[in-house]
Amino acid sequence: MLEAVREGLELARADAWLAYDFAGSNPPVREALGIAELPLTRRFFYFVPLEGDPLLVAHAIEAPALRALPGERALYARRAELISHLEGALARWPRLALTLSPGGEVPYVSRVDAGTAELLRGLGAELVSDAPILLLLARWTEADLAAHRRAVRGVEAARDRALAFIRSRLPENPPTELSVQAETRAELESRGLVFDHPPIVAFGAHASLPHYAPSPATDRPLKEGEVVLLDVWAREPGGPYADITWMAGWKVPDAVHRAFQAVARARDRVVEALKAPRRWRGFELDRLARAVLEEAGYKDAIRHRTGHSLGRQSPHGHATHLDDYETKDTRPLLPGLAFTVEPGVYPGPFGVRSEINVYLSEEGPLVTTDVEARLSLL
Repeated sequence: MLEAVREGLELARADAWLAYDFAGSNPPVREALGIAELPLTRRFFYFVPLEGDPLLVAHAIEAPALRALPGERALYARRAELISHLEGALARWPRLALTLSPGGEVPYVSRVDAGTAELLRGLGAELVSDAPILLLLARWTEADLAAHRRAVRGVEAARDRALAFIRSRLPENPPTELSVQAETRAELESRGLVFDHPPIVAFGAHASLPHYAPSPATDRPLKEGEVVLLDVWAREPGGPYADITWMAGWKVPDAVHRAFQAVARARDRVVEALKAPRRWRGFELDRLARAVLEEAGYKDAIRHRTGHSLGRQSPHGHATHLDDYETKDTRPLLPGLAFTVEPGVYPGPFGVRSEINVYLSEEGPLVTTDVEARLSLL
């Protein structure tokens, strides 16, 4: 970790990385430090300098829980003690990189509250974003990629089980969304995979709601002429997520097929661009994908960004997203990062989305999931 932090500090031109958290307010930092699961309720300030040993400023009650963090310790109980320790640290490292974004432009790395930033500046600190550090810390290892590939096999098996279940019930006894969700979930659980909440199964007009969640109040059977949207994500315990969206249709009209082909072209345009020998930034790839969709006439049917980084605590990670729609993610896509490419359009009374996973290796993009060339027929 220290090597990656110091590489990032040179990019940020900072004296030290300040990894700060209060009661879980900074998930990217907690994940980077490997303490995401710790039940901490008080502030800690972990200074990792460009040179020398790190320094942890933590409450005396919670310092033992942070014993895995290397370096010196400065413990506090009273607020005055905390301020004194911070003054001492800032005298050594006045220019700090921490989890903020000027103007909140990239909210994924805008986690330090305004009051804490004001406190540090009042003590003489100069603050810059730690985005370069967090990206370097988010890179996958070979073990991470292997765990992801095993998760991919699981989510694709769950997709196949869901589609087979639907086909087995047509046309006489169409399944409901919840019954398909139960089949999908059962396959994931049988493989020992975990997920933050159950997969999306959306029929017809429900597929025009990108994050629709089936419930007893909304559940209904599939009807002829409707699309099926399956969004399935899972991971091995301790590993990163796999996350796919697959589309199917039961005798759907041509408009659905045209929409899906536009989405597929946008998806493939991003993958093709990633093969170029250049360092893309997240917002640039989002623009490429949306240009394809807008040219096809779906400008008013776009509802979300083109993709998100793949995380460990949830499918949506803390690294670079393909986003110039909801935000402007100016962060680069570095080798070792993984993300989804999932353009979608939602014109009503249906929606379509195609989601693949990409790992960016030193040699270029590695698509780790199946790629749906055309709408699956039921």
